[in-house]
Amino acid sequence: MHPVGALDHETVREALVLLGHPEPPAHRGAAQRALRGHLGAPGTIRAVLDAGPDGAREAFVRVCADGAAAVEDLLGRGWWGRGTLPPPLDWLQRRALLVVGDDGLVHPVDEARDGFLQRTLALDGSSAGDAGSSARVEPAACVVVTESAALLDRVVTVPAAGLRAVASTVAVSHRSPAAVESALRAAGIALDADATVAADQHAPPLPGTAEDAVGPRAIRAVLDRAVAEGRQVRLRYFASSRGGAATDRVVDPWRFADDLLVGYCHLRTGERTFALDRIGQARLLASVVEHPDPASP
Repeated sequence: MHPVGALDHETVREALVLLGHPEPPAHRGAAQRALRGHLGAPGTIRAVLDAGPDGAREAFVRVCADGAAAVEDLLGRGWWGRGTLPPPLDWLQRRALLVVGDDGLVHPVDEARDGFLQRTLALDGSSAGDAGSSARVEPAACVVVTESAALLDRVVTVPAAGLRAVASTVAVSHRSPAAVESALRAAGIALDADATVAADQHAPPLPGTAEDAVGPRAIRAVLDRAVAEGRQVRLRYFASSRGGAATDRVVDPWRFADDLLVGYCHLRTGERTFALDRIGQARLLASVVEHPDPASP
């Protein structure tokens, strides 16, 4: 547990100032109560995150949904020490949304996490029965339903999906189902449509079924088929940089030769080359290639 009460007095006072309290209480207990009240106010944390720098919201959602994480896992780079975190995590830390625990991992502050997960419906300060209230109709091309509120918080932070939450586990988007599915896959979020079977080059499954492959031989067969059939693959890839950190990537495969896969990486939004010996797992998806090979005639 990492409550506000565990933060030092200066951290609490600085957080209050940054959160809009120019004159925070001088007494330690009063300052902590003020910060707890602010973090727990309906909609406050979401409003703070909306004003944050790039990557701050995604990092906070991740530790709320998945638990404490190492800086390297959140940012893809290391961190020495336990003082001020590197950006954009420092922005969250100074506002008492994140804290570094004794284990050296980044944790959400309890009250901040609870305030974020608390869902509210804002009606511009008026109740449904107020005179002059009205209904608004907005287009929605698809609906996403998740198994938990924590997963929905991850889903709605994917910019390319254009999703907005309408209930604790339901979000809607004006974009097409295909576009939303592609965006969520590219963000590493598994979909029910991606039900998989073990890859078998001698008995391939029905069209539209995803296949998982582990081990060089099975992965090589899946990548060959991905290129031949023009289908996307999802890779568990261990990069040569950043200490060999693992990343989930959706790739539009273009060419595979000499155990090197060349294609469009949705995570890095550009052409990348992937070495077979650094692919821990490959999934042949049902979705087709969205970015064609620029070298093709």
